[in-house]
Amino acid sequence: MRRRERKLLWDYLPVFLVLLGILLSIYLIVPKVKTIIENSIIKNAVVPTVSKGLDNIIDIIERDASRVGLKELFKNERFREWLKDRVSIFLSDDVKYAYILYFDKNGKVRYLADFSREERARYWQSYNAVDSSIYRVIQEKKTVVIKQSDYTGLWLTLIKPIREENQVKGAFIIDFSISKLQEIQSILDRIKEFILVVSGFIILSIIVSIYQFIRYRKNLSKMYTDPLTNVYNRLFMYENLDLLKKYHYTTFIADIDFFKRINDTYGHDTGDAVLREVANRLKSCVREGEDIIIRYGGEEFLIFVRSNPSSEDYRLNVIQLASRLKNEVSRSVINYNGIKIKVTISIGVAVCRDNIDIEQAIKMADMALYRAKQNGRNRVEIYDKGLEMNDKNISIIKEAVDNNNVICWYQPIINLRTGKILKYESLVRIISKDGKLIYPHQFLNAIRRTYVHVDLTKKVIEYNVNVLRNNPRMRISMNLSALDIYNDDILDYMDFLIDKDISKRLTIELLESEDIEDYEFFKEKISRIREIGCSIAIDDFGTGYSNFTHIVELNPDYLKIDGSIIKDIDINPRSIAIVKAIKHFADELGIKVIAEYIHSEYILRKVLETGIIYGQGYFLKEPLPLKKRKIA
Repeated sequence: MRRRERKLLWDYLPVFLVLLGILLSIYLIVPKVKTIIENSIIKNAVVPTVSKGLDNIIDIIERDASRVGLKELFKNERFREWLKDRVSIFLSDDVKYAYILYFDKNGKVRYLADFSREERARYWQSYNAVDSSIYRVIQEKKTVVIKQSDYTGLWLTLIKPIREENQVKGAFIIDFSISKLQEIQSILDRIKEFILVVSGFIILSIIVSIYQFIRYRKNLSKMYTDPLTNVYNRLFMYENLDLLKKYHYTTFIADIDFFKRINDTYGHDTGDAVLREVANRLKSCVREGEDIIIRYGGEEFLIFVRSNPSSEDYRLNVIQLASRLKNEVSRSVINYNGIKIKVTISIGVAVCRDNIDIEQAIKMADMALYRAKQNGRNRVEIYDKGLEMNDKNISIIKEAVDNNNVICWYQPIINLRTGKILKYESLVRIISKDGKLIYPHQFLNAIRRTYVHVDLTKKVIEYNVNVLRNNPRMRISMNLSALDIYNDDILDYMDFLIDKDISKRLTIELLESEDIEDYEFFKEKISRIREIGCSIAIDDFGTGYSNFTHIVELNPDYLKIDGSIIKDIDINPRSIAIVKAIKHFADELGIKVIAEYIHSEYILRKVLETGIIYGQGYFLKEPLPLKKRKIA
């Protein structure tokens, strides 16, 4: 029996015990109910009917006996005949015996009269069936009703005292036959059967209800379970938010590093096996029944861990658990059909002592995860305030991306000697819901390090590829950040979308940035772009963080001198010296140089004096939408 089924059985064991108790109670109560009903019939139906009539007869007997004595009274044949007629109205099929006894002074008991239909005794014949019940009448001087215990033809005996001079001298006895009892028992049996049938129906209904409920729970569990990894799916989270809000959970997001590469290299069956094994290893680190694991995306797992945020060791415990999750996944290679794969995960954690909204916690963990991936993967990152962003801006950009309201304007890069356009720099714009144009400086910082940024980059790539495809004479230079270059999803998307005809007309401009922490790793990514067939340009060169050695290693096709240097080249001798040095450096390596921010004719002449051939700026051409640009 599987663990879940055993747990389900234990969950419903109390219900089954209660049902068993109800059934046992009914079994025990029915005989008692039967006795109660029988006693009620005796007390309220059988005895009163006969007793009242006998009392009238006994009054006459006692009255006459007071004159001649009880013994002498019954010697009178005419009295016995008269009495027989009066008693006959009580005799029926239910009365087996009816007789009057006399207790003599020697303690013997004799018949005074016998009105029974069969085996009738004679006057003054000894009564041999004396038992203690007979003497109760003498002692108690009142009517006694005896239920016969052996039921040997008799059911009930009614004994009424007959007094002489206020002393009990005799007794009138009626023995009811068992046929009356059988009649009553027949009624009781039907009542018992009715109770048992109703009880059985109720119990059966309860069992069916429990069975249906268990089936509902199993179906619900199936609906909430990811069939591949056997952990919860997203639907569980969306429909159980109240459960998640009931306790304080710490939110973890774990993402399998380079999972797409596993799928591409070994196939989806192997990828599925990796997902199953990673899920099992994650489950082995959390508490069943308290913590929750959800397959949140393709290779992404959301983990809610019940926590005590008021604990002094809360943060330490969370970090230790995150490390344990990471180490458990990479503890040993995953072996599938002889294929051995070393798998690592990146984890983002939202450590919050306050009970915040679930969606907000996921967003915080997601931001931390993104940083873990950007910092080289196979690591744990904890959310901090530095990752906070402008949520409003993010939602606006996300909405624009989802609604295809991402466009590009194009600004020419011109051969300053011939006036011909070398290519166009693609500059992204967002159209808001109300139709307003939003410029990059208004939103790029807000969405940095988020998946919205990744989605936006993909939209820009797609947009430019379509423009190149529809304008075969056009060349485009497109900006990508270092974070974009690090992202395999973006590179994979480029590889998928860009063919050789497009790639030879597309230049990727890389912004110098502090995000480039590992140049060796970054060079690998640049090589990937070159394999796709695109040219490489270094944007905003001269004020960034890279040194000339790194530039040499990246081997770009173009260097774009930062506009802050170009704009005052006419008044600042340092600027013109830097520009000349960069031009000399680039010439030595065979790299073309582009001057940005040419905003006047005088700046243009100064740029030409440095020997720079290519330039860009509002004095030459401003950025415009493609429909307003005549492609050269």
